[in-house]
Amino acid sequence: MASVADTPELRAFWEEYSPRPPERDGEPHELIQLADDDGVMMLDYAPAQDVEFGKPRSTVARYDDDSINRYIWVIDRRGIPYIIEQSIPRLNDDKPKHTNLTGGGEAHIGGELWFADEESLFLSGGSGRYPPCDEIHLNDAVGVFKSYGYRVTSLGWDSNTGLARREYDGG
Repeated sequence: MASVADTPELRAFWEEYSPRPPERDGEPHELIQLADDDGVMMLDYAPAQDVEFGKPRSTVARYDDDSINRYIWVIDRRGIPYIIEQSIPRLNDDKPKHTNLTGGGEAHIGGELWFADEESLFLSGGSGRYPPCDEIHLNDAVGVFKSYGYRVTSLGWDSNTGLARREYDGG
């Protein structure tokens, strides 16, 4: 799979943030490299094609995940591969992990996204394998998505925990 959208912002991101291995090991099926036959897509310039619209988990839900049609993504040397988070036959009907987008290899960052429409998306740095190192890292990733022509609403950074937020506060 070649990079579909190669922007100056993506190249600058590659230069600024070295690729790194996943932060934690997974089960063997979590290291299987998924491909387009499994539903992996490469982010291209807006408008997005063949995506399910959804919404992120809200802070109001607190204990229930009320998100709809969550995708996971990474930035790696190919660009931005992503896949909807639903059961995959090749993974024994488990949901894909970020390492399934890389085959357990390196990535610059990972997270979650929801398409509000073909040109708007919500983005988080929520990844246990390739989390952003800090708020600037996450914000620079948001800039890459914007360079593809998307209107991006970032779920942001929690300075109390030092982690990317995984819930949308509606603001």
